[in-house]
Amino acid sequence: MREYGERGMSSLVKKLKRKVKRSKREFEIARGAREKKVYRSNGGTITVRPEAWVIRGSEAYEEVFQREQSDSFKTNIKKKKMYSLVSQAKDWFLELQLRSEKYKFNNMLAVVNPFGEAPLTALVLFTTLMDYSVRVTVEGDTEDTSFISEYPPAKRHRIPILGLYPGRSTNVVIELLDENGQVCDNRRFPLTTEPLPEDLKDIISVKKKNDKAAFKNILIAGGIDIKPCVFDKEGQIRYYLRRKPKGYGIFPLSKGRFLFMEREISAPSFTNPHSVQMYDMDYLGRVGRTYLVKNGAHHTVEEKTPGGNILTAGNSLEEHSEDLILELNRENGEIVHQIKLGDLFDETYQDMMDWAHINSASYDKEQDSMLVSMRNIHSVASFDWSRDDIRWLFADPRFWEGTEMADKLLKPVGEVPWFYQQHAVFEVELEEKKPDIKHIMVFDNHWHKRRKVKFFDKDKLSYISFYEINEKEKTVKLYKRFPCPKSKIRSNAIFDKETRHLYAMAGFLVPEIEENLGLIREYDFDSMEVLSEYYVKPGFFRAHEFLPDMVSLSKTLVKNTDYLGGDLKRPQRLTEDEVESLDFQEAPGVKDSSVFYRMQEDLLYIHEMDHAIGAVYLRGNEGVWKVDFSDTWQTMKTFEDADYRIAMWLDQLPLDQYELYILLHGELQNTGKKLTKQK
Repeated sequence: MREYGERGMSSLVKKLKRKVKRSKREFEIARGAREKKVYRSNGGTITVRPEAWVIRGSEAYEEVFQREQSDSFKTNIKKKKMYSLVSQAKDWFLELQLRSEKYKFNNMLAVVNPFGEAPLTALVLFTTLMDYSVRVTVEGDTEDTSFISEYPPAKRHRIPILGLYPGRSTNVVIELLDENGQVCDNRRFPLTTEPLPEDLKDIISVKKKNDKAAFKNILIAGGIDIKPCVFDKEGQIRYYLRRKPKGYGIFPLSKGRFLFMEREISAPSFTNPHSVQMYDMDYLGRVGRTYLVKNGAHHTVEEKTPGGNILTAGNSLEEHSEDLILELNRENGEIVHQIKLGDLFDETYQDMMDWAHINSASYDKEQDSMLVSMRNIHSVASFDWSRDDIRWLFADPRFWEGTEMADKLLKPVGEVPWFYQQHAVFEVELEEKKPDIKHIMVFDNHWHKRRKVKFFDKDKLSYISFYEINEKEKTVKLYKRFPCPKSKIRSNAIFDKETRHLYAMAGFLVPEIEENLGLIREYDFDSMEVLSEYYVKPGFFRAHEFLPDMVSLSKTLVKNTDYLGGDLKRPQRLTEDEVESLDFQEAPGVKDSSVFYRMQEDLLYIHEMDHAIGAVYLRGNEGVWKVDFSDTWQTMKTFEDADYRIAMWLDQLPLDQYELYILLHGELQNTGKKLTKQK
């Protein structure tokens, strides 16, 4: 049996801390549910309630939104509610407060962080006798750092508030506008928030500001030591999420939504364990659909079309990782199409587990093509999405010389500086469209540690490179190239067509600059002048313009009792011979403190150290069922100490009483956990 030593003690300490934190949280909810503050403004009042009040009030409505297909389990395993369910119940509770017509413009209701996920947000509720438009100003420390939004005429008003300052009061102004846009009445009141968590304090350094910056607010996403957060032009944090996602961060979608990759729930892999559970969320923290991806998702999320299916990268786990492009049905999470790179490339570089390392993928509807960046083969490819074929390959020709792939390469025109271990490759519109001409933007990290090549030029800078591709002639030439400090991994770039400004989002500086790991730099695209510059102490994966759809945030969630989609590993029934080979009677109890359990509806999660659990057994009266996790093994020391929850779906188990066993470090052990599946 494997001994954990100090690591085991560390796990035990973590477990105790979690228990204390839960108890504290439950006490705070009970106390906070009764709290309220009342402010007076212009002859009216504003009642401010905390999140705890919403938690307590919404519990009575959770049954209404319970997933239709979920199975009922009686168990001694700790249960936790699905975020999709909780979000709907909270949203409905708040909607009922509005429909009660108790809260008018003269006595509004405000709830700070109503959904518990975004501490610098609030929701204001009130009704009016007539239809009025509403304008909201969340006052910034300077005029151009105020958050201003407007909402269409209505009698019932759900007003989302974003952009509150942390650890202080922020003044909010709400104005009623008549049909001519004239102010009829207004209220000004403060909303107070808790201080920033330690990992977000003093992380932004302002080196140069631009009064005419293309982006008023910038969203930082991903990295190890940082929560997703937003800072304004003054370098002040105005938004953040309470929980950390997987290190890839969150991915903005259309209609003010984003996709959140669960950090604590992953699939064992040959390399990095990847998230198998993702949430479609909005910036108030409401979780819509929950997606399950059996082999894990990583690095990139894009919408195939606005509001349409989701594109992400996955893992074949056929002795390779990070080698799939997946299209997920937006409604049910099912994989509707996928491309496995190993089927389209020759075997030249399929010599390590993470041979390709997909880190971005975006779709062109006109061509039905997919533009994909593959870091570990220093290559970018355009794929015919429907026919599963390579349209063209873009890379240093020396890398593919003498291989079967060489005839797919774009031919360089003039001097073309090549990229190495690139990230975030996207098509951009630099000028008026011409037939057969594409412009693509590449964040060229210009690094080659994962796949060393003898012709690497050892340039000490990274670059944002723009290339012009003639798809008819199969040629490529350099359009423009912007230098920036070396960022060896992660990173992206954004070109703003309207202002013709370029943002370099360098997420991993080597060496660090003034103890900062991340850099955000704004250029004038035409003059290449540096217009603004910010440093981010902990670094990040990607950064984006922060553009929440405030009108969408003001709408009630649509009732959805089918909020879970996709696929996970499921138990498979063992044969009689397989059962006889297992000695359940002699199995010792689990003593490893790093192993613990959780259920959410008919999903079972078991926390482990990486690859510690080879199988999970459910021993019933009518048979034994197994979930096999032995199909991968760890090949990279970087991830061997990872801890996370493995996940399985018990929806297809027959009605029965089950005892839970695990194969832990190669030894069958009795967890002491029991499950009874009920009608």
